Amino acid sequence: MGMGFSVRSLVVLALVVVPAVASAQGASPPPPGGGAPPPGGAAPAEPAGAAAAAPEKAEPKTPAAGYAYSDKPAARRAPVGRAVVRRAGPQATFPGFEQLPDGGSRLFVQLTQQVPVEQRNAPGAVTFVLKGAHVRTFNDTNALVTVHFNTPVSRARLVPKGNDLLFIVDLRAASPATFKFQDNQDKTATLMIDFGKGDFAASTEEDGVRAVKATRTDAPKTGGVPPASSPGPTP
Repeated sequence: MGMGFSVRSLVVLALVVVPAVASAQGASPPPPGGGAPPPGGAAPAEPAGAAAAAPEKAEPKTPAAGYAYSDKPAARRAPVGRAVVRRAGPQATFPGFEQLPDGGSRLFVQLTQQVPVEQRNAPGAVTFVLKGAHVRTFNDTNALVTVHFNTPVSRARLVPKGNDLLFIVDLRAASPATFKFQDNQDKTATLMIDFGKGDFAASTEEDGVRAVKATRTDAPKTGGVPPASSPGPTP
């Protein structure tokens, strides 16, 4: 009887001490529901649907002050169909016109210095090539229309071409042209192109409108030389 009590007491003591020792050594507690813990003390597997319940990564929020943009200016491109303005070398400004006291007329172009000039005569136009010159601004290429003055010139304008500058003069009547340079006190130079006197003025407003419409639109492409006309139909 005494031996039986002693064996029973040892069994009860072992059932109490063993779980306490395991808990002190960091063993994982048994999962809920009475299942046995995984070997090695690994954490129990997550239940189904746990991954879906995890919060998604938050997207970056827009700053309270809005999106920031760089102050660096974008690269400038030359507009299509317009010449690039150079900053170095002789510069020319828009052409001018005046009537001369003797009845003739004059075109002039202001330049920062003298440049070599080549004159090219063609039917209906005369072109002056200003070697190495360029315009200062795009407005300097605007056409100078003179159809309402007593001059053989109907229009004149500066047209950049390569490293040179063309001064294209459209004529409504055949007339010889002569040019010369005038040195100015501020060390600039003025190109002056003179035409002789004659009866060139449009007599009516309608004549002036026809003269403007007759001004060629292909002058920059042909260099002042009018395109060859095709023969008309045989009567």
